[in-house]
Amino acid sequence: MASANGINMKKPELFGQVAIRMGFVKTKDIQKALKIQEERKKKGKKHKLIGLILLEMGALGTTELITVLQEMEAQRVLMYCLKEKV
Repeated sequence: MASANGINMKKPELFGQVAIRMGFVKTKDIQKALKIQEERKKKGKKHKLIGLILLEMGALGTTELITVLQEMEAQRVLMYCLKEKV
């Protein structure tokens, strides 16, 4: 499938990929959040989304979190439209 704005339209970007691309966080922030997520899993704690972990870490603000989620939704809509040729 074609790319839009340099984004692979075969599969949606992950939250961290979008946040990095938009300049809201750095790779090291995502790596730290993923480590926290994995540690929670090992301790048997409830799964926590990366965006919430980044928010709790102070690496991402509420406005940026919402913006990333909106971008992810826009990608999914675009992919659906391209697939269905709407």
